Amino acid sequence: MSGSVDLLSAEAFPYVVLLVGLGTLYTLITGAITFGLSRRTRPKPDNSFPSVTVVVCAHNEADRIGPCLEALSSQTFDDSRRQIILVDDRSTDGTGDIARSWTDRLPLTVLEVEEGMLACPKKNALALALEASTGDLILMTDADCTPGPGWVTSTVAAFGEGTGAVIGSAPLTDTGGRWTPLFVFQSMLVNALAAGSAGIGFPLACSGRNLAYRREAYLDAGGYAPIGHIVGGDDVLLMRRIRAAGWHIDYNHDPDAAVTSPVHSDRQWQRQIRYQSKARHYGGRVLSLAILVYIFHLLLLVSPVVGALEPGILPILWPMVIVKATVDGVFLWRAARRLGYRKMMRWFPLVEILTVPYVTVFCALGTLRPISWN
Repeated sequence: MSGSVDLLSAEAFPYVVLLVGLGTLYTLITGAITFGLSRRTRPKPDNSFPSVTVVVCAHNEADRIGPCLEALSSQTFDDSRRQIILVDDRSTDGTGDIARSWTDRLPLTVLEVEEGMLACPKKNALALALEASTGDLILMTDADCTPGPGWVTSTVAAFGEGTGAVIGSAPLTDTGGRWTPLFVFQSMLVNALAAGSAGIGFPLACSGRNLAYRREAYLDAGGYAPIGHIVGGDDVLLMRRIRAAGWHIDYNHDPDAAVTSPVHSDRQWQRQIRYQSKARHYGGRVLSLAILVYIFHLLLLVSPVVGALEPGILPILWPMVIVKATVDGVFLWRAARRLGYRKMMRWFPLVEILTVPYVTVFCALGTLRPISWN
C-alpha cells in the first residue's frame, strides 16, 4: 500500500483518501444490515384481540382486482373482526363495479375518491380509507397483489407490545420478460434492506404492498397530512414517522405473511425514479449517510477514467472493488437464504456491475426531476 501511495500524484491523493474512507463506511453499514438479517424479533405477546382493516387502493385495475379479492376471501382470519376497504381511485375501466360485485362475499366497503386534499393521489385514497376504517390494526396491500391465506393472521400475530408497524415480505414474481428477473432481484434487495435495517432498530425500507400499522401509531405520526405534499413514499415515509413517534418497527419473516405481485414492465424508467425520490425526505441522519454512499458510488463510476489518468491508484482501487463485491455478496446471499430467493443469486454478478451506474443515475434523477403519479 505504501508503495502505491508513493506513486500517487498530489491531485490523485484526495480521491484515494475519499474512496478508501467511504468504502470503509459502506462496508460497516452493509455489515450492520447483514447482521440485522439474523435478528428475528420476538415481541412480547399482545394478548388483546384486535380488529383489522385491510386497505386496498385501486386505479384502473379491472384486470387484476379479481385475484386480489379472491385471495382476501380465502384468509383464515375471523371475518367478524375484519373489515376490508377498497378505494377506487378515479378508475375509468370499471374497477369499482367489479369490486362492488364482491360485497356479498366479503366484509367489503368500496369508496370512491371524489376530491383530493393532498398532492399525492395515493395518499388521498389511503387517508380516505383510514377515515372510514374501524380496525385497531391497518393492513395495506395493492390491487395487483395476492396475499397468502395466512397473511392477516400471521401479520396480526407479529404485533407485540410497543410494535407500531410490521413490515412483510413483498416479492415480485417473474412474468417472463427479458429483464423481469432484474426487477425480481430488486424486490429481494428491498426486502433484505427492510429486514436487515429493522433488525438493528433503524428501519430504512418497506413496501406498501405489505405493510401493517396500529391505528394509534398512525395517529401519533400525524397520519398522511405531514407527508401529503410528497408524491410517493406513502409506505416508507409513514413507517419512518411511526418510528420517530417512539414505536418499534418489526419485520415479519413468516413465509405465510408474504404478499406477491407481478412485475410491471411498463413505465419502469418513471417507476425507478419515483422509488429513489423518497430518500431526500428521510431526515438528517439517514440523508447524510445516503449522500456519503452516493459519493462512494460516484467515485467508483469515474474510477476507470481516474485509473487511466493515474495508474498509481489501481493497486488501491481494485481491492476496494473486490471488498464492495464481497460485502454485497455476503449480504445478498444471506438475504436470499432467509427470504427464499436462492435461485436469484445467479443474477448477482450482473446486478453488482449495474448497481454503480444505477445508483448514480437514478438517485440523482429522483432528487432533481419532478415526480408524478397516475
